[in-house]
Amino acid sequence: MKKVLLIILFLIVIVAGGAYVMISTGEKVDVVWTENDFETALDKTQIQVETVEEINLLTLAKGDFTVSGTNAVDVSFTNSEMSALIDKANANGGPIKDFRVAFNGNNEGEISFKLTDAIIDFLEEENILSQSDLGLITNYMGSPVASVGSVTDTIVNFISGIAANKPVYASGTLVKDSNNSVTLNISSLKVGQVVMSQSVIDRVESETLRFVNGLLSEVNGISIEELRVENGELYYKGTLPAEIKGVKLQ
Repeated sequence: MKKVLLIILFLIVIVAGGAYVMISTGEKVDVVWTENDFETALDKTQIQVETVEEINLLTLAKGDFTVSGTNAVDVSFTNSEMSALIDKANANGGPIKDFRVAFNGNNEGEISFKLTDAIIDFLEEENILSQSDLGLITNYMGSPVASVGSVTDTIVNFISGIAANKPVYASGTLVKDSNNSVTLNISSLKVGQVVMSQSVIDRVESETLRFVNGLLSEVNGISIEELRVENGELYYKGTLPAEIKGVKLQ
């Protein structure tokens, strides 16, 4: 997840110059959800959490959570239910907002979301930006970096101003590979209206799989018996943790 966010962030920085309007407007998945969709989705998972924010993407990326027990589940999630669950989990301080997902049949689906300022704090806290990363951004900015040992205020402000609220859209397929892994194929990836190249898609695809499959472990109470898209819904049969205790973002 750390590298996925970093790659997407770089994409936005790189295409920002001379294309601000192009990256500020983009494709959005046409799904609407209600509070009832969220409640229904959470009930279907059978996962006990004090607040849904405890399973936000930053908490999962940092590994700041523990699980206990397992429950056998056999459920289908609608577009609205899954959109609501992920959107609510990241609503307060998460790295993404306005998350939407649509399941379109043949194991195909599409997602859209916007990046938030929280991604900048995450990069700083986790010390993800390496010296070479800083050099890349510095060259793009056309100004020297005072210190390559840390993220300077200039770079942070620059990235934050460009990245915040920029739309990302992706479509592709997701299928079960084993009881604890999935295979992902991204057919399209856009930052705003700018279409990403296949080499960029390959990198994002690889890092996303690394993150997702890292979570899909028996240690985390997860075992996939069946996973597929059918009738416009995501069908899941297997186990999920009975309880998750994570860090609620402020």
